[in-house]
This record gives sequence, structure tokens and C-alpha cells, in this order.
Amino acid sequence: MIVGLFCGVLVVWLIYLQRRRQVVDSLVRTNHVVGRFGTVEIPFDHRSQGKVRVNVKDSLVDFVAFTDEVKEFSKGDRVLIMDMKGNKVWVVSESSLIQ
Repeated sequence: MIVGLFCGVLVVWLIYLQRRRQVVDSLVRTNHVVGRFGTVEIPFDHRSQGKVRVNVKDSLVDFVAFTDEVKEFSKGDRVLIMDMKGNKVWVVSESSLIQ
């Protein structure tokens, strides 16, 4: 009985030590988003806002998107995120990077 109790306490203590080392952080920071490519989900242009989807930390995250380019973005277009303020991102087209 004493050996069983000792083993149980040992297992609980090892689990406690392992869980203390784990860091859970689901917060999306600017440096996780800026510089990544995303996909347009709701079309937009320089006069309106749309929505882009970005893979951040192995999760798909949607952001309200704006652009300064005089171009219309269609659903499925790839964009590069240049800046982020709050939950809003400013993007440029993938084709503008080639020029």
C-alpha cells in the first residue's frame, strides 16, 4: 500500500512539473501576421474594406483588410500583409511584389 501511494504521488508530481513548463499563448501579435501571405475571402478595393484569411500558428485567422493600391482584390487573390493595427490589416497584391 505504501509503494502504491508513493507511486501515485510521484506520478502526480511529474505531471505537475511537465505542465508548469508548457506555455499556452493564443494571442495573435503583429509580428506573427506582418510579412505573411493571406487569401482574400471578401473582395475589396482602396475605397472599401474586405476580409483576408491568414494561417497564423497553425490556425486560420480572418482579418478586416484595407489597401492603398488602386486595384480591386477578388476572392482567392493572394495578398501580402504589410501592417496591422488592432484586428485590421493593410495589404498589397502579390503581383505588385514582382514588379
